[in-house]
Amino acid sequence: FSGSLVGIAGYVRQFIDTPISVDGLWAKIEADDNSLFKINFTQFIFSLDILLFLKVILVDKNGMIFKIGK
Repeated sequence: FSGSLVGIAGYVRQFIDTPISVDGLWAKIEADDNSLFKINFTQFIFSLDILLFLKVILVDKNGMIFKIGK
């Protein structure tokens, strides 16, 4: 499950605690020392697509990512 895009999307979601840019979010994920999730940029973008589709996040006109709900 950890290698699936749904699993990766859940992993990425945990880093969105305040509004953040795509670059800022990617930097946080790259800096994380987690042996279970080592993702590449393509997987990262696909995981954002999943989170957008599920309405877990939204991206404003300035490119900032916001978590919806809790």
